[in-house]
Formats: sequence, C-alpha cells, structure tokens
Amino acid sequence: MKIKIGSILLIAAGLFLLFYPKLTEMLENSQQLKLAQEWQSSFQNIDMHDDAADSSKETHQVRYDAFSVPQVKPLAAAASAAEGKVEGMLEIDRIGLKLPILYGATKQNMKTTLASIENTGMPGKIGNYAIAGHRNRTYGRNFNRLDELQTGDKIEVETGSWRFEYTVTEKLIVKPEDVWVLESDGKDEEITLVTCHPMVNPTHRLIIKGKIIHQ
Repeated sequence: MKIKIGSILLIAAGLFLLFYPKLTEMLENSQQLKLAQEWQSSFQNIDMHDDAADSSKETHQVRYDAFSVPQVKPLAAAASAAEGKVEGMLEIDRIGLKLPILYGATKQNMKTTLASIENTGMPGKIGNYAIAGHRNRTYGRNFNRLDELQTGDKIEVETGSWRFEYTVTEKLIVKPEDVWVLESDGKDEEITLVTCHPMVNPTHRLIIKGKIIHQ
C-alpha cells in the first residue's frame, strides 16, 4: 500500500512539473487580459473635453529595478502614480504585440506584463520613454519577438487621451551597465524598449530605440 501511495505521489509530482510552465503562462495571460480590459473600460466614459482629459497631459516618471541597472539621473519631477497602475498600452503590429504597460519595472509587475522605467521620459514628450519586458520562451510572449523588429517598424503607445506613433531607428545589444541607452538626447521624443539577451542565460540587453512620428 505504501509503495502504491509513493508511486501515485511521484506521478502527481511529475505531472505537476510537466504542466507547471503552461499553467503559469495561462495565469499570466489571464492577468494581462484583465489589465487590458480594465484599461479599456476605464476610458470608455471619459469626456475628452473636460478638465480630467486636459490634466492627463501632465508628465510623470516611472521606476526601473528589474534588470539591476544603476539609476540614471532623473530628467523630470517624480510621479505620484501608484506602482502597478496601468499607464498605457504598447502595440507593435510587426510582432503581434499589444500589452498593458504598468507603472514601475518591479519584479512583480514584469512577471505580469511590460513595465515602464523610472527616471526616463514619458510618451509624446521630449525625452526617452523606456519600457522593460521579459523574453519568455513561449513564442510571442511579452518581448519574446522583440529581436524581429527592424528600422522603420512602427511602435504605438496609447495613454487613454492620446495615441503616439514611433518609428524604430536602432537595434542594439549592450551590456547591463550601459545605462546611456536610457538617456535622452534632449531634443527628440524618443522611446526605448529593453529586454534580456540572449533569451537563455542572458548576459546582455537587447535595445530597440525609436523616435516619434509627427503628423
């Protein structure tokens, strides 16, 4: 009897280990979908002509601690937004990506979805708006396909009141300590996407840089 119980436990443990990655992925998908739905519903009743819409143009800062990179010098005042709050949606048609951007690149936030980086810029403003994301091994997950982007590809950021379109200008592989990629040139509205490289046993960072397209 003891042998049978032991065998059952071993089989159960094996099945758990086998299906755990898929279960984790399903949970993350559910959390991403929930965030996206909350984001969409939170703006469906906004009057674009009232004071609330006007105030949404104000700038804010975001956090970056997910990749253990030293902090860069702040470019603007710190934000009062709560960590974990959805501050926008990132969309890249080229790789079929559309995900919420959480405020603050903490381990917990980045386990769920993409997250913005503290002491960088913000969308649509002069500065360098930086977003970090993991490269999950499952095809199409988070920044998994980021390396497929090429110069000229489009990146879009929706903030609720505004939708900004950027064009990719550079693709770089840098060391984790190369924080200069987060700095602004002081004159352009830039965006920088950051993820680990390579996907397995990463030692460097894959950087996608872009500049806003003026209509």
